[in-house]
Amino acid sequence: MKWLIIIYAIVILAIGASAKSPSGGYAPGKAKCPSKKSLLREAKSISSEEKKWLKERQKKTNQALITYLDNANLTDFDAEGFLGQNTSSSVNIGLAFSGGGYRAMLVGAGQLAALDNRTENADTHGLGGILQSSSYISALSGGAWLLGSLAMQEWPSVQDVVMHNPNDLWNLTFSRQLVNQTSLLGLSVPLLTANLSEALTHLNHWQDDDGKGIGYDLISKSEAGFNTTLTDAWARALAYQLSTEGKDDYGSSATFSDIRDKKSFANHEMPFPILNALARQPDSILYDENSTVIEFNPYEMGSFDSSINSFTDIKYLGTNVNNGVPVNGTCIEGFDNAGFIMGTSSSLFNQFLNTLACDDCTTLNFLLKPLVKRVLTKLSRSYEDVALYKPNPFYRSEHATPGKLIKNESLYLIDGGLGGQTIPLATMMTKERAMDAVFAFDNDAWSNGSSLVATYARQFSNHGKSQICPYVPDEQNFLYQNLTAKPTFFGCDASNMTDLVKDGVIPPVVIYIANRPFEYMTNTSTFKMMYTDKEKKAMVQNGFDTATRANMTIDEEWAACVGCAVIRREQERRGLEQSDQCKKCFKDYCWNGDRVIFDRTYYTPVNFTMTGKTNGSMDVDTIRDPDLLTGVSSLLKKRDTGDVPMLLSPEEDDDHTEKIVPIIP
Repeated sequence: MKWLIIIYAIVILAIGASAKSPSGGYAPGKAKCPSKKSLLREAKSISSEEKKWLKERQKKTNQALITYLDNANLTDFDAEGFLGQNTSSSVNIGLAFSGGGYRAMLVGAGQLAALDNRTENADTHGLGGILQSSSYISALSGGAWLLGSLAMQEWPSVQDVVMHNPNDLWNLTFSRQLVNQTSLLGLSVPLLTANLSEALTHLNHWQDDDGKGIGYDLISKSEAGFNTTLTDAWARALAYQLSTEGKDDYGSSATFSDIRDKKSFANHEMPFPILNALARQPDSILYDENSTVIEFNPYEMGSFDSSINSFTDIKYLGTNVNNGVPVNGTCIEGFDNAGFIMGTSSSLFNQFLNTLACDDCTTLNFLLKPLVKRVLTKLSRSYEDVALYKPNPFYRSEHATPGKLIKNESLYLIDGGLGGQTIPLATMMTKERAMDAVFAFDNDAWSNGSSLVATYARQFSNHGKSQICPYVPDEQNFLYQNLTAKPTFFGCDASNMTDLVKDGVIPPVVIYIANRPFEYMTNTSTFKMMYTDKEKKAMVQNGFDTATRANMTIDEEWAACVGCAVIRREQERRGLEQSDQCKKCFKDYCWNGDRVIFDRTYYTPVNFTMTGKTNGSMDVDTIRDPDLLTGVSSLLKKRDTGDVPMLLSPEEDDDHTEKIVPIIP
C-alpha cells in the first residue's frame, strides 16, 4: 500500500491534518495438487460445487421467505401454498452492495442489518428475513470490506459487531488509522523525494513489538517467490480493521477459500458471497465499462466475460499453470489471502490520479499537483498500483478469446467499481445464475443511478454476453424523476423485456435503493479514512433508514411491497395475477418507462426532503414520529436534539472528540 500511504499523506499535508496458508503466515506455500488434471473450466455455467451448495441453501431460503411474506401481511396470498414443501419452486434473491470506501461499508452495514431477522425489531420496522431468504450476496470495494469481514468471522449480525463488538472489528478511530499521523512533517520528506521504503515505515503496524507486522508479511511473500505491490500492503493494513487479532496476527494466514469450512457457509446459513474486481490490460493504464469483470467466490475465481471465459479453483491461486495444468505438477496454496482478495476489490489507486491530480481538481496545492501526477503516472506504468496475480491463473486458457489478458504471465486487477459499475451486478445478474429479484444498494456519495445505467449498457457488449439487466433510464432521468429519492423497482413486467432475454432467462426485478440522508449526512468522501464511534454508528443507523423507508414510517406497506417484488417472476412463470395490494405497490414503486429528453444537462437540486430533492428548505418536520425509531435502537441510542428530529453532522475538535450539531438551527 506504499503509494496509497503516500497519496493519503499528501492529501493530509495539502489540505491540513481456520484452514491457513501452508506457510502459517501471509506468504503462500507449496501444496499437493488436486487429482484433476486442469484447474480451469469453461465459464458456461456455475460450478458443480456452487450448484450443490445452492440446492441446500434454497431449502432454507424458501422457509425464510415464507416467514417473511407472512410477517409482511400480504393480502390474498398464501405463502405456504406458494413456496411450501409441495412445490418445487424457489425464488432466487440476490443482494448487491456498492463500493465507496468506509462510507459504503458502514451504510451498507445498516442496510444489511435492516434485512437481517437477527437485528432487533427488523422484522417489525424493517425487512428482517430478506437476508435469510437470499441465495447470493455480492460486493466490491468498500462493500467488499463489509461482506468479506463478516464472512470471515462466521457471519455475525451487524448489530453484534457495531454494538457489542467483542473482537474490536471496524474500529476506524484516530488511534487505528492506516497511517501513523503523529509525524506527518517527518513523512513529507520521503514523500516528496519518493523514498518509498522510508515512507512505508509510517504505516501503523508496519513493525509491531513482536517484530512482525505489515513489513514482515510483505518480505515473507517476496522471499517465497511472489512479487508484491501496493495492494499487498493495503490489504494487510485493512486487515487490522476488518479482522480479529487471533493467533494469526489479524488474518495473516486466513484465505478466502477458508470460507468453505466456516460453519455459517457449510451449514448454508448465509448467502453465497461474491466479490468483484476488474482486469487491467497489460500495456494500458486505462479502465472503462469494457474492462473485464473478475469474480471471487469461496470456490472459484474467474469471469463470464469472453476475454477470460474461464474459472479456476481459488484455493490454488499462485500455481504456475499453462492452460490450467500445473507446471511440473507443483501447486501453491495461501495466495488467496482473505485480506488480499478484499484489497484487490478495492484497489482504487488509479482513481487517485483522476481525483487528486487532474487539471481541474483543487484538492492539491498547485505546486504539489505536477509532482503527484508524475509520481502516480510512473506508479501506474510500473504496475505498482494494481493487485498482481502472478502467475496468471488464466495463462493460455483455451476457453478465452485470444487476447493480451491470457497471453501475459501476469494478471493485473483493480477496484471492481472503476469501470462505472459501482454496484456489483455484473457477476450476479447473469443468465447462468438466473436471479428473480436483486436488491441494488447504491451507496455513492451522490447517487444518480449511473451504475445501473452502466450495467444495462454492458449487456449489449461482447464482454457482457452473459449479463442481463432490465430497462433503466439515463442518469439525468434518474435524477429528474426522483428515482433516487425513494426505492425504485425496475423490470416489473417480464412481458415487456422479450428483447433482453438470453437463453430463456429473463432479467430479474431490480429493487434499487440509493444512499440518502434521513438522520445523518452519509455522503462522506470515499477517501475519508477515519470515523469516530458516534459517526460510525450514525452511518450504520442511516443505512438502516434507507432500506426501511425510515423504519416503515414513510410507507407502512413497504415490507409488503418488497414481498410483491421478490415473488413477481415466480408468479409470472405460473401465470398468476397480482393481488390488488401488489398492483398498488407496483404503481407506487415501479419505474413507468418514461424518459424526458433534455436539451441541456439537468442538474438536480441538492437539498433533500422525504420524497425528493428541492431548492427549498430542508423538510425535517415530516421525517417521522421519533417514538417509532426502534429499528436499530440498540445500535445507536437516540440523541437529544430537541423536540424535532434533525439531520446531524459531525464536527471534530482538535483532540478528536466529537460535537454533534444540527444542520438546521
